[in-house]
Amino acid sequence: MDGEDRVHGPEGSETIEVDWSRRSFLIGTSTVLAASAIALFESSNVAKAFSALNGLQVDSGMTKVFQQDYYYIPNQMTWRVGTPMTLHIHNLSPTHFHEMQIGRGGFQRDPNAFTDLRIQFNQDFWDGVPVTILEEHWVDNLVTNKAIVTSLPKPGPWLITAPGNGNFSPTLRPGGSVSLKFTVPNKPGVWEYGCFVQGFIHYADGMKGTINILPA
Repeated sequence: MDGEDRVHGPEGSETIEVDWSRRSFLIGTSTVLAASAIALFESSNVAKAFSALNGLQVDSGMTKVFQQDYYYIPNQMTWRVGTPMTLHIHNLSPTHFHEMQIGRGGFQRDPNAFTDLRIQFNQDFWDGVPVTILEEHWVDNLVTNKAIVTSLPKPGPWLITAPGNGNFSPTLRPGGSVSLKFTVPNKPGVWEYGCFVQGFIHYADGMKGTINILPA
């Protein structure tokens, strides 16, 4: 209809025209309102996200990472070796399970897959790192791998303790969260984080980020 819709009122009334520019404005407004809702939910973390994107923020203390379909907020962080951290991961998706693996060195692949199915990072950031689980809510499972894990909540079926089940990764149900307390280990350089739920689909769709770890 050449960029516009026409809605006719009762006979004799004025024709109402709704053009695409107005529709675009409404869509844009909705997007802004959605972003504002997130900001109201956790304004300090949105600010930190923008700061991190510009490389201005070195995280310390409480750092929050929000999961959605299919992205993280923030998707870039900067940590410093020796800094005490509490990483709070919250899955905001109302429908999808999500996880957060941290690693580098390429990917391990499923040798039985017919496609290029990447299932985890070759190097697990958490290997040998002492981690304390401060709280958990709707955690589906948490693979500890070679991390040295202490859990303040009573460990339930969600806590898998044996290595060999994949990289360290909490998998959260929709609305789930977990808080991890640790000191940034002496592993400087750029690390990646990503979600490998549903094979490689979430990661491939953009659910990934980077952590730049600075020397002490």
